[in-house]
Amino acid sequence: MLESVDSAVSNTAVRKDVWVRLPPAAPDTREAWPRCRATPPYPLECVDEIGLGASYVYLLGLYLGDGMLSMQRNGVWRLRIFQDARYEALVSECGRAMRAVVANGVTHTRRAGCLELVSYWKHWVCVFPQHGSGVKHQRSIVLRDWRRELVERFPRDLVRGLIHSDGCRVTNFTVSSAGKRYEYPRYHFSNRSDDIRELFVSTCHLIGVDWRPNNRWNISVARRASVAILDEFIGPKR
Repeated sequence: MLESVDSAVSNTAVRKDVWVRLPPAAPDTREAWPRCRATPPYPLECVDEIGLGASYVYLLGLYLGDGMLSMQRNGVWRLRIFQDARYEALVSECGRAMRAVVANGVTHTRRAGCLELVSYWKHWVCVFPQHGSGVKHQRSIVLRDWRRELVERFPRDLVRGLIHSDGCRVTNFTVSSAGKRYEYPRYHFSNRSDDIRELFVSTCHLIGVDWRPNNRWNISVARRASVAILDEFIGPKR
């Protein structure tokens, strides 16, 4: 049962203009509730995917590239996203996405050449079940159920998050036989995880972007029409 936040009474965190789920009379059989991975688990207060949208999908892209989870002593999970300190706009956007998913504070810690953005929440591990021991390219990274459906609804936001974490926009050039120099932009995405690269290229397919492997771990988008599509919502990092 759903009610507007204006009239709902629930233990679930409420934000303006977001629908929240009231505790059901009987346990819900869907994945999010009975399989809540928070410690300790609170199945009836787990994250409701109806309240998630483009900001979560963008944050998922950042997490898959430059993010990690760690559990604290009080059972709360700490989400850490590392951003290049040179790109102030991207740092700000990452913070906004974290706060949009859960209305908690975001702290910044300066590291060598980067900023670490941190947010605490009992259910970060529920929205990022790709968490596990070891590095990402040595474990399975799979999107299922509502996470896959959200990516299909907001494919541009996932591609944007992945490019902002493990990609770039560069200017290449070539010299003609007559000695004239031609410059053209292209995008690169690089990740050692086969699953994450597959997620990137399959999502590019959803938005009509052509790609090709540049080397073992790098994907290149160089066709003019495809670059133009990415330029509509990504562009150079700032």
